[in-house]
Amino acid sequence: TKVQITEKPDPLYTREARRVGVQGIVVLRVLLLGDGKLDPIRVVRRLPYGLTENAIRAACEIKFKPAMKDGKPVAQWVALEYGFRLANSSIFGP
Repeated sequence: TKVQITEKPDPLYTREARRVGVQGIVVLRVLLLGDGKLDPIRVVRRLPYGLTENAIRAACEIKFKPAMKDGKPVAQWVALEYGFRLANSSIFGP
């Protein structure tokens, strides 16, 4: 069975990105290990002003059920997308 992500925290906007109006999607490739941990995180698509770094921080906090093969947990690569939209961001946020 494939990996199941059970909790995926949202990344925070940075003040600089909000001030200059940066929007878009950060795409990461992450190896989710059979023991419930993450291994390498690779950046596929980045955004400036600290948004990529905030997406990586959020990815490090995800919770998941590992992929299973023959009844044993195994590692699986997944693509994670983190969208940054000013409409979804609080003007009073950080």
